[in-house]
Amino acid sequence: MLVHKGIIMVRITLIHKSKDGLYFEFFIEDGDVHIMNAIRRAMLSETVTLAIHDVYINQNTSVMPDEVLAQRLGLIPLRIDSSELNLLEEVGAVEPDLRRLYKLTARLRLKKANLETDPNSMKIVTVYSGDLVSVDKKTLRPVYDNIPIVKLGANQEVDIECVAKVGRGKDHAKFSPVSVVAYKIMPKIIVNENCNSCGECVDACPHNCLTMELGKPVLKGLGLYDCDLCRICVRHCPEKALEIEPNNKDFIFRIKLVGQLTIDEILDQVEVIFDRKLDFLVEKIEEAIENYVKESTEE
Repeated sequence: MLVHKGIIMVRITLIHKSKDGLYFEFFIEDGDVHIMNAIRRAMLSETVTLAIHDVYINQNTSVMPDEVLAQRLGLIPLRIDSSELNLLEEVGAVEPDLRRLYKLTARLRLKKANLETDPNSMKIVTVYSGDLVSVDKKTLRPVYDNIPIVKLGANQEVDIECVAKVGRGKDHAKFSPVSVVAYKIMPKIIVNENCNSCGECVDACPHNCLTMELGKPVLKGLGLYDCDLCRICVRHCPEKALEIEPNNKDFIFRIKLVGQLTIDEILDQVEVIFDRKLDFLVEKIEEAIENYVKESTEE
């Protein structure tokens, strides 16, 4: 459930989870489109993660320019345990605080060389994300160890120091913990009395969503899940007896994680974000009412 101050905003049920734990589908009941979009935007742009932000290059004799190398490092997703760095401190913050932001940082080192001395040698050394070593946090690590960063030829090396900082997706895409976040509105079917049970709508459906029951087309089971509201069935009904509309109350919510945060951590952050934003909205409304009453009294 998504709850604010004891008020149940939506009911959420997990209906699918991938084996790698990165893809989820939820069935959300009694919601509204604006709430779904608020959840989507919060996950995409408001949740807080850690990513490489400052790069200090001590040595780079590879063929890759320094700025390209720095950009690649920034896009490597990082994971750190909450016991060492509590991201919820930044999630719940209303105003920026340099002391808090300084505490929510971590350092990494990347040092690798191709020891081949023959310039005509074809030996190539590939530097991967797994070669990044944490300096001051034991649990800080790349989510994936096999992301290629740069290839080193003979006598080439890189020696780089990195500082990872907290940020949000609205600051830069590298901070977003999701690659896909979208919702699908569940359909509802309306069959008028002039339906003659011809079944043409069932045959016309490209996704085989409709079935006939008691002489009427119905949407149920996987049909509700697969229906994308294309309305081809409606257009093929000779009697114009069929209508399919979004019900605007029930949704399928799909999330594909990058890996910096688990689904539980993302949902915890979304709850804090909602509380903060709703409290801010209530404060502004109360402030506007007080100002209006004060101005009215003065008049």
